[in-house]
Amino acid sequence: MTRHDARRDAEQRDAGAGAVEYVGVIVLVVLVVAGALAAVRASGVGTTLAERVTCAVRSIGTQAGDCGGDDAPTRYGDDDGVRAPAPAADGASGGGSGDPADGAGSAEYANAATDRQEADPARVDAALDDVRDALEGGFWGVRGGDLEDARTAVAGLNGREVDALVAAMSDAELEHWVEQMEEGWLFGGWSREERRELWELLASRASKETLDRFAAVTDELQPSFADLGGDGARDDPESVRNVAEYGEVPHQLYVGGVDPADIQQGAIGDCWWMASLGAVAQADPGVIRDAITVNENGSYTVRLYDDGRPVDVTVSPEMVLVDGAPALARSPQYLLDDDRTLGYEVWPMVMEKALALHYGDYAAIEGGWPSVGMETLTGRPSTSHDPGDVSLQRLADTLDDGGAIGVASLTTDGAKKSPYYAADASTRLYANHAYYVQEVDVEAGTVTLVNPWGLRSYAPVTLPYADYLQQFRQVDMNEVR
Repeated sequence: MTRHDARRDAEQRDAGAGAVEYVGVIVLVVLVVAGALAAVRASGVGTTLAERVTCAVRSIGTQAGDCGGDDAPTRYGDDDGVRAPAPAADGASGGGSGDPADGAGSAEYANAATDRQEADPARVDAALDDVRDALEGGFWGVRGGDLEDARTAVAGLNGREVDALVAAMSDAELEHWVEQMEEGWLFGGWSREERRELWELLASRASKETLDRFAAVTDELQPSFADLGGDGARDDPESVRNVAEYGEVPHQLYVGGVDPADIQQGAIGDCWWMASLGAVAQADPGVIRDAITVNENGSYTVRLYDDGRPVDVTVSPEMVLVDGAPALARSPQYLLDDDRTLGYEVWPMVMEKALALHYGDYAAIEGGWPSVGMETLTGRPSTSHDPGDVSLQRLADTLDDGGAIGVASLTTDGAKKSPYYAADASTRLYANHAYYVQEVDVEAGTVTLVNPWGLRSYAPVTLPYADYLQQFRQVDMNEVR
């Protein structure tokens, strides 16, 4: 695809709720599910149903919108162990600008505004007193109302005032604050959604130094990658889960705007999400652009949709790095606006990190369907079909009308019977993988699909419509606007 910015020629290829009612509901669900799981396992039916029920219960507390299931598209490598492109070797220098995590030792994020409003010491002192009073609690300990008082005190502060308040608190005080939010005592504590309100407030205003202190005592600010990749990754000393770390690389949110060619899936099985990003970016780049807000502290607030309801998720500009280069979602490297720094375009990484934080962690987004991904991006319902139920003309009309289309390839067993899965790299399909439809040529009778591993490394695959019908097991469609 053509780029919209001449500078891209410089690109380097990068082959409680505190309420009793809430507690009661959770306890009831857990008891019912525990009984169901025991019955399922005792019946010899297998583990799939049990795992899905467990995942559904987990989603109550994590806001996960969907559980992928065993047959959800998760591929990022073929049967021979081929993986999506690894971080480029030159990424070890952090994009050619020295330290791979430039600014990692700084109190501020690299792109934080320099003209943030100064702190008023009197306002800070008053808010600090209110927070400490709230966290002392009373006879019944720190309850939901006390936590609300603490949040209200912080909500009235600007970013530098939040920094000053947290700087005045000891590590023990911060740990106590988080502990009371997450666990509480006798009707205390908060639901994850209630905690998210405070984390959103802090993440969109506070400095890196402040957020790092909170991140040391909670995993609800930086989504964990500790469970990424399953047991195989746990046993591999070189896996992302074992060698990666958070860091900030030289970057811009966009380089020449939103383009599907910016997307490159990394070492995580979230092809369904990356394919959804590509499909929606192709249909209407403005949906992605309008979903991301840049905050004064250098963080990014992403608007996602959960069952059609808008949800804001704020993430820091720090990404999961291996040897100084992005390891999960990534982009090629470009010459940035200063015309001298080689860096990354981070909007795909920001969107992936926001989804991981919304679902709970990175492991939670391994496995899913493009239908869910496109709904999460657009807020509009998707429809899912057997490929044979959607004519070539309907596919073409959907794209022409500004819609997005994602497809799921055959599972491994089905793929073994198809020559497309054993073809050369330029025409190859991959099992249990998600793609998006780039083009439909009704006259030629063909469908062209894009692998979210990256357009610069994997050319689109064009199939006759009859062959397309045999190579995919589900087609998902979304109107986008």
